[in-house]
Amino acid sequence: MKRIAYIAVIFFMLLSCGPRKEYGEALQRAEAMMNDHPDSALLILEQLKDTMQTVGKADRMYYELLLADAQNKTYVDFTTDSIMKEVAHYYDRHGSANERMRAHYLLGCSYRDMGEAPMALQCYQDAVECADTASKECNYRLMTSIFGQMAEIFHKQNLPTDEIAARKNCQKYSLLAHDTLVYIKSYELMVKPYFLLGDTAAMKSVLEEAHNLYLEKNDSLSAVRTYGAAYIDLFIQQERLSEARLLMEEYERLSGLFDHDGNIIPRLAIYNYTKSIYYMKRNQTDSAEALVRRLIPYQSLKADAYRGLLKVYQHQKNADSIVKYAQLYEAALDSLSNTRRTETIHEMTSMYNYQRFQDQANKSTRLAERTKWIAITIILLLFIIALTIIYHYRVLQKERIHRIREITYKYNDTLMKYDIVQEELSNLRINDESVLADKEEEICILRKKLGVYQNMLDGLNTQSQLSKFRESGVITLLKSRLSRRVVPVVSEDAVWLKLTEQFSFLAPTAYSLVGKDDLLSPLELRMCILLLAGFTNNEINLLLNTSPQNATNIKAKANRKLFNEDSAASLKSNLMGIYS
Repeated sequence: MKRIAYIAVIFFMLLSCGPRKEYGEALQRAEAMMNDHPDSALLILEQLKDTMQTVGKADRMYYELLLADAQNKTYVDFTTDSIMKEVAHYYDRHGSANERMRAHYLLGCSYRDMGEAPMALQCYQDAVECADTASKECNYRLMTSIFGQMAEIFHKQNLPTDEIAARKNCQKYSLLAHDTLVYIKSYELMVKPYFLLGDTAAMKSVLEEAHNLYLEKNDSLSAVRTYGAAYIDLFIQQERLSEARLLMEEYERLSGLFDHDGNIIPRLAIYNYTKSIYYMKRNQTDSAEALVRRLIPYQSLKADAYRGLLKVYQHQKNADSIVKYAQLYEAALDSLSNTRRTETIHEMTSMYNYQRFQDQANKSTRLAERTKWIAITIILLLFIIALTIIYHYRVLQKERIHRIREITYKYNDTLMKYDIVQEELSNLRINDESVLADKEEEICILRKKLGVYQNMLDGLNTQSQLSKFRESGVITLLKSRLSRRVVPVVSEDAVWLKLTEQFSFLAPTAYSLVGKDDLLSPLELRMCILLLAGFTNNEINLLLNTSPQNATNIKAKANRKLFNEDSAASLKSNLMGIYS
């Protein structure tokens, strides 16, 4: 039976772990395919979408991280940042350096697709700060992607110096990742910031070096493609037309970017304008005109098209066409300027929103920090005060215990002497009155000492005085009468006399104040005793058989006599203060 039970337990454990093992293996397969086959990884992850709704948080966050990575690599635009914010927050607390870097990078990609360039740039910088570049496990390939994305943002924001720095970091980490093709591509893209800086010598040097690096990798296609519009334009501007023609022929024949009719792919259509300048310099205006007219269908290239046609007709001295295309060129420039102004306003708005977000975040951080330190200071002060109170209390307790021991010793010593004298007196067989008188006087003195010591001990044990008094027989009697609603509750003077006696005996510390030298009237003394006994105002009024107003007057008089305060309300707290 035990063996059967054991097998059953193992079976159910394997059964329960089955689905988890299955989707765990699927996630691992997706991770393995992520870099080389991201579309296959995305397909696997999309098939797991329903399953991932019921798993634990750690598995769900890992799934969302992989899904975002696969979507990013397959050019699926992000439309929200909510999921990646949650993922980044989770991995900030639970992830490794590489996982934190990956999460913040993908959060930046979501802001990139949403058009929030400043937020994207901040996330990329956060991702870089998460990286442990000193570790052998550092994901240098991801670092390459991060700096590549940062470079693109800097280029769009017309920040060539920052773009160059980002490109150089991209090249650095691509070499550490042993990815030479990415290194060469990143190096080739350095031509973009140098173009913005107008540094033609640097542009030429970069393109030639990239060309040679591609040839070293036996990548002749990419090497030829470096002869793009920018590189060929350098030779044309330098009037090196023969060399420019050879480059154009090689570019058009070997780059694979042209169709059978000699038309370049649309995204590189600006090459037609560069080639038209070559024909203009060779006085082949008809060929130049045909090339620039190919640019007219492209909205972003209309200004270049009309500028090229304006140059053609200026060269031909065609006045009517010059006026026409000058106006069209001006209108295209205005349209382009408006478009760029709109983009600039959008970027400025994004930057303003981002700055406001940062200011609010910094303000919240400062407030939280200040609140934290205030709370810590208050807690420390309270802790110090508590320690001080405890320390003084312990000191007083030690002094009190020492004093009790000292008086107890004297009390016991006096009691022993008292017993001895009592015994001597009882054993005397002589009738000498003077000797008997001496013994009796000695006994009287010892009795007084015992009373003094007893009072001192009672005074040092004040904590138990009130509780003993409140449990005494006379208090129990009064409470019993109150519960039976007898009116008047106390009609006999004997009860009040007994109450006073019990009070003086069980609470001598308070009695030494309120019963001193008949300072208080009988009613005032009873009021004080009843307050210390713990009776309520209504109960006291019934016990004293008096009205509330009269009771208030009695309290005020007693408070004035004992504590020099003209108030009825503070009498009880003042009386209780005797024992505090």
